Amino acid sequence: MARVKKSRSMKGKLGQTGTKEMHKEQKKARKAANPTRFDAKKEKQRKEQAKKKLERLGLLPEPEAVQQKVRPKRFTFTPKVDETAKKVDTNKVNEEDTVVNDLLDAFTEEN
Repeated sequence: MARVKKSRSMKGKLGQTGTKEMHKEQKKARKAANPTRFDAKKEKQRKEQAKKKLERLGLLPEPEAVQQKVRPKRFTFTPKVDETAKKVDTNKVNEEDTVVNDLLDAFTEEN
């Protein structure tokens, strides 16, 4: 007696009793299902293998230099400026200007 191949599809379970429409529905359901972990793993392996082969043959295009995107800084440190310190600084600048002006006036001769 011949052995019958085990099948996960409805076609194998139904044998000759299933209709063509039932087989179509089963096929649609199989295609719509998410890929299994095994299929995903094999697909990844095939891609890697193809890439290695192209690299060996020298047909792989040169990879472009990928620059990482500059991430915007969420929190930037901004030192707190005291208004009193600002006033002191401006006073110092004014005092320096007056001292320089006084020195210049002293050196210039008035006729």
